[in-house]
Amino acid sequence: MAKTYIDGTSCKTVSGQFWEFHNMSFNLEKLQQYANEKGYVNMTMSKRREVGQYGDTHYFTLNEWNPDEANGSAGNDSAPASKQNAPAWDDISVEDIPF
Repeated sequence: MAKTYIDGTSCKTVSGQFWEFHNMSFNLEKLQQYANEKGYVNMTMSKRREVGQYGDTHYFTLNEWNPDEANGSAGNDSAPASKQNAPAWDDISVEDIPF
């Protein structure tokens, strides 16, 4: 999936006395176009390879992950394929452990 870079965002790392802080700025008018059906903008913050023109150290991309789509169930209540093929832990007893 292609990354959607979020316009109108800024993030700069600032070193404090004991640790680092992230100063973030968001342009609310530009951010509204990325809102989901519940009104949230889900984003991922990633570190830039090089500091930007205005001192930005991080950037934001749109996080479009959806649990229904990720499981391939699209609302189906069946277990994901990874869990269907998992070993049955209930069948393991203390005698099965080699140490």
